[in-house]
Amino acid sequence: MNTQSPKKNKVIFISISLLIIAAAIILILYKSINQQEVAFFARSINDASYDCESKIDSKYDDKLVNKHFDNISSRYEADRHQYIIYYRITVQEIEDDVPQLDDYMVKCVVWEKLGYVSEFRAYKP
Repeated sequence: MNTQSPKKNKVIFISISLLIIAAAIILILYKSINQQEVAFFARSINDASYDCESKIDSKYDDKLVNKHFDNISSRYEADRHQYIIYYRITVQEIEDDVPQLDDYMVKCVVWEKLGYVSEFRAYKP
C-alpha cells in the first residue's frame, strides 16, 4: 500500500528533474569557461610566437608538414601594444584523391596585455 499521495510524488519528480537540469547547465558552463583562452602578459616576440605556434598546431594537426617563423616580417607594434607574428607553413592536402603540398603564410596578432592570439589568418603567398 502506497502511503504517499500522488501530489507528493509529483513534487519529488519535479524537484529531481530540476536538480538534473541545473547540474547539466553548471557542467556546460564549467566546460565552456575552461575552454576560453588564458590571458598572460606577452613580454617578448618569443612569448607571442609560442602562442601562434600552438594555434597553428591545433588548426592543422596531422596535415602540418613544416612551419617556419618569419623573423623578417614579424614585429612588435608599440603604438598598438601588439605583436604581429608571421609563419610560413606547408600543409599536406588531398585534392582529387591526390596528395599535394600547399604553402601558406600565417598571420597571428597577439596583444601584449592579453597574450593570446586574437586574430589568426592563413593565406597563400
